[in-house]
Amino acid sequence: MENRQEMMYEMEALLRNVVRQLRIEINSLLNHEMTRNEFYILKILQDQGPQKSSALSKQLEVSASHITAITDSLLEKNFISRERSESDRRIIEIEITDFGREKLKELQVKKTDFLFSRFNCYTDEEMNELISLFRKLDRS
Repeated sequence: MENRQEMMYEMEALLRNVVRQLRIEINSLLNHEMTRNEFYILKILQDQGPQKSSALSKQLEVSASHITAITDSLLEKNFISRERSESDRRIIEIEITDFGREKLKELQVKKTDFLFSRFNCYTDEEMNELISLFRKLDRS
């Protein structure tokens, strides 16, 4: 029992360290042009089209006030626009701008290159095993 407990604590510490390292490296990669959450919001808007703040809040599992702060920042950088819905004027939709698409594309290339470099030491088999283990961990 004690050996399993030690393994679980070691695994938890290692996961925390890996996530922290990736967070630092990705933040550095984004050159402080945007935060990870700003990046993810742009990605969602590009992939899924215009969204309401509440939908973004649910997808990122953050508060509505956090989404407001992020979208305010993205708006200042001209990466997004806010428009009233045609079908319901009470609803404000957030949409990625052409400039936001360009910046997202540029940063996605950097992120892809980084990930290839970061995970180059793993074989495809090892990567599949890691993915499988993370999926199993995510479900539990």
